Amino acid sequence: MFERNKPRYMTRTVAETLSKEHQQFLLRYLDEKQDRLTDYLQVFEFYVENNQQWLIQRQEVPNRETTIFVQLEEAEPIERTVWVMDQGLEGVIILFPEDY
Repeated sequence: MFERNKPRYMTRTVAETLSKEHQQFLLRYLDEKQDRLTDYLQVFEFYVENNQQWLIQRQEVPNRETTIFVQLEEAEPIERTVWVMDQGLEGVIILFPEDY
């Protein structure tokens, strides 16, 4: 799942709302951790602690949760949940839960 050669899409809302820095972080994370992403639905919960960006990344099967510090250069920290779904041969889509 989440192989690098699959097409990747994001909803218009994600493209217009998430900073480029947050988008690039998600794409880089997918590339670097693809062997650990075994569930078709990956949940990324960005949150702010001490004015710094943190992220909880989770999946259900197998149940796994990882907390990650996100180094931001220019973007402001956000509080937002993003879903990344592997849709097989059609590719990978990045969306907000309310876009589903």
